[in-house]
Amino acid sequence: MRQRFVLAAFAVSAALLLPGCGKFKKTKECNAFIEKVNTAIKEIEQNSASKSGDDAQVISSMKKLGELYDQLAKDVSALDVSTPELKAHAANYKEMCTKAASTARQVATAIETKNPEQADSAQKEFDKIVKQEDDLVNQINTFCQAP
Repeated sequence: MRQRFVLAAFAVSAALLLPGCGKFKKTKECNAFIEKVNTAIKEIEQNSASKSGDDAQVISSMKKLGELYDQLAKDVSALDVSTPELKAHAANYKEMCTKAASTARQVATAIETKNPEQADSAQKEFDKIVKQEDDLVNQINTFCQAP
């Protein structure tokens, strides 16, 4: 199960109490980013749970995951992020989403065309890409929780 963003309430409160607009801006941007991602991840996890079953179900599920990751990449790009480090993290997260979307579609196409070797290879690549999310989440959480 993928790790979710966890931003402790005390960290947000402490950041808001610290002087300076930069801290408030960082907190606001982090909260918006985390909220957007957490909302999307819930739906992604629901569709990830249905990867077993017949080919038609798997194809449908992987196509839906491709759409969801594409939408998440667009949503992350649309966020108003000006804090340089968070901007870099957001760009990395968007890149992961874009790769996951493309690879999910490759899995679906390989299954549709009855190419099990390609499907297996694409599935392994998809799993590898989405595992990167944990590291990205940890980096973003560390940044957002830092004073």
